[in-house]
Amino acid sequence: MFKSFLFLSTIIASISAHGHVSFEVPSAAAGSYYKAVARVPHGCEGSPTTAVHISIPKGFVTPKPMPKPGWNVETVQNDLGQIEEIRFSGGRLADAHYDEFVFRGKIMAAAGSTLYFKVLQTCESGQINWADVPVLGQDEHSLLAPAPSLKITPATGAH
Repeated sequence: MFKSFLFLSTIIASISAHGHVSFEVPSAAAGSYYKAVARVPHGCEGSPTTAVHISIPKGFVTPKPMPKPGWNVETVQNDLGQIEEIRFSGGRLADAHYDEFVFRGKIMAAAGSTLYFKVLQTCESGQINWADVPVLGQDEHSLLAPAPSLKITPATGAH
């Protein structure tokens, strides 16, 4: 039991110390098109990243991934033909390096809301599920493995 606690504590400390997956620009206007640049800052406990799967939340439509040299890119659609996940795989991102995974789509969520893009980061050894979403009143910074968030601001009228 103690060994399990110690192992979990080590993982928590390691994740917290190295940062988390986040967007380069953390806000966008309602009704606008948004270029999401998801930054992956490290691997898994020293192991290189080999896949990044990004779940697309309701309120973000017509996502299109940017091709990434050295990586396979595919999309997963639901029964209605809407893209619900973008998968980057087949590459190798060393733990000591960081990289960006890019896609574009339209913001259909209301101003004042926040969209959470859950990310599964798979490594040669292990994985990190960046899927924690705060409950009402909870600080995002208190989460162990927070999902990248996008704050929706009022529309500007520009296209």
